[in-house]
Amino acid sequence: MERYGMGVSLSVSELCLYVGIGTRYHVSMKIIVNGDDAGLHPAVNRALKALVERKIMTSASLTGNGEAVEEAAEIRDISLGVHLDIIRGRPVHDWQKIRSLVDENGAFLGSSTALFSLYAEGRLEHEHVEREWRSQIERILALGVQPSHLTSHDHVHAWPTLTRMIGELACEYGIKWVRKPVECAEISLLGKRQGQTKFMNVCGMFDRETDGVNWTDVFWEFPEERLKNTPAAFVAFLKKAGVGKGAPVVEIGCRPGSIQGGDPVIQKQYKPIHIAAVWRETLASFTENNWLDTFQSLGLTLTGYDCLEMEKTE
Repeated sequence: MERYGMGVSLSVSELCLYVGIGTRYHVSMKIIVNGDDAGLHPAVNRALKALVERKIMTSASLTGNGEAVEEAAEIRDISLGVHLDIIRGRPVHDWQKIRSLVDENGAFLGSSTALFSLYAEGRLEHEHVEREWRSQIERILALGVQPSHLTSHDHVHAWPTLTRMIGELACEYGIKWVRKPVECAEISLLGKRQGQTKFMNVCGMFDRETDGVNWTDVFWEFPEERLKNTPAAFVAFLKKAGVGKGAPVVEIGCRPGSIQGGDPVIQKQYKPIHIAAVWRETLASFTENNWLDTFQSLGLTLTGYDCLEMEKTE
């Protein structure tokens, strides 16, 4: 039983009816459960494989600069895309040719806030972003994977000019889907701290989507805290997002991991203590809660990005 509001205990099925989603309206929707950071570390690959076996994980985004990306590219029975990352680790492209993205040691800055500061001040060279994103996509292609979709770390593709860039790259490389952009919290915080109100107003004026690319309708960032990453929290999110009115494609983005003895040390720039906790809590939520029953109660059918494209062409 899930506890929801004013001390009333409801099952997930009862909660779905209570908030008016799924079976109540007979809405037919698709749900993608996507694992980000595939290939970042063996622990991530291990968890993704386990969740594929449990038939809960339908999609994963490969991190082109990850140390275990070759292994991740071999994961089967799942839709594979590219998780574009210009924040953590080291670039795939020659760092000396993308200097606006890296520090003096050739590593990414490690912070979306720091990167956005450069973007807002006009010091982030778009040509450098395009070079690195191309290199990461081509790295995945070289591993024998035709990506089904594109995502980005900390949703930097939500930044107006980068939204158009990712759409154009998707078209060029024959990638049919892009994750629905989600505005980064860092942008709003930065706007309040540094008087970026005018910039934020301009952001809203951009025509951000590109013709020829499909965008998911609703995206839920899997919460890091155990009390917030439950099926009940997901149902409440859908209600708040108005999904009961109809949204063909819903995506859950998550970062599971399962560390074992003998695994390589997590690099410092990835904030080892924090990311290990996120991996552990995410995997625990999927293994300890009955998400499949929740999706069924909501009228959501599990699918992958590649299956969405096949359904469109049928």
